Amino acid sequence: MNEHSFVRSIHNALHPDVYKWKIHDTYTGGVPDAMYAGPAGLLFVEYKYVKALPKKDETVIRHSLSALQCAWLERIKVSTSVALILGIGDTALILTDDFSTNICKSEYVEQNIPRQDVAPWIYSTVCQGLDNDQKHSSSGQRD
Repeated sequence: MNEHSFVRSIHNALHPDVYKWKIHDTYTGGVPDAMYAGPAGLLFVEYKYVKALPKKDETVIRHSLSALQCAWLERIKVSTSVALILGIGDTALILTDDFSTNICKSEYVEQNIPRQDVAPWIYSTVCQGLDNDQKHSSSGQRD
């Protein structure tokens, strides 16, 4: 699996009430990968996919989030829901804050969710309007 197929698998599982836009902007750097809209609001998501976890628990997972992508997420989170979704294998970690933080293998293993739970999380964010505390407690993500 790669990032494209990871994102496609999530998009294929989305509820029909969720409008999805796979953003491809060749003129503006750092724009998030996707925007989702529903009756409760908008969500911008930057996806990163890593093929495998590092061998050691304390090793930092190297993903390719650029400083410009991080700046975009930080800038728009003031008024709109945003997330960095880090996928590894058939699991994901949803970060809604502190996008520049280093994540080691042990943290990822403790906090990841199955890939199949990402689409329902997106649905709950844009269609049901759960606040951040409810979103995290219902699906195990960190903020």
